[in-house]
Amino acid sequence: MEAIFSRSDILYTMKIFTARQRLTIMGFLVLAFFCAYGVARRYSFELVAYVVEEALMQKAPEGIPQDQVRSRFERYLEAGPADQKMNKLLALSNYLEKVQKLTAAELDRLLAGGGIPGDAGLQ
Repeated sequence: MEAIFSRSDILYTMKIFTARQRLTIMGFLVLAFFCAYGVARRYSFELVAYVVEEALMQKAPEGIPQDQVRSRFERYLEAGPADQKMNKLLALSNYLEKVQKLTAAELDRLLAGGGIPGDAGLQ
């Protein structure tokens, strides 16, 4: 059986095709990066707020309705300047990482704006 293309023809074609493929793949990767970056910038606050809210719900004391904790958390976020909301979320998240279960008094202090222990500047 005789080969249709010689070895040198196939290698030459592969080099040209591979360069185009690489450029196309790099273009798609750059586009995907910018899309992911845009989505992350747009939804970063909502994502952090969701994670902190779920952690707060899990560590809330027994007997307190989840709807009440959720509404108090939303009021906690709405209070204060808008530029401090992410800092409040990050400080609350950091505190919740260290606590196994919250008491009712701790939950009241946290969500009433009483501050997070160890974070004197964030209230």
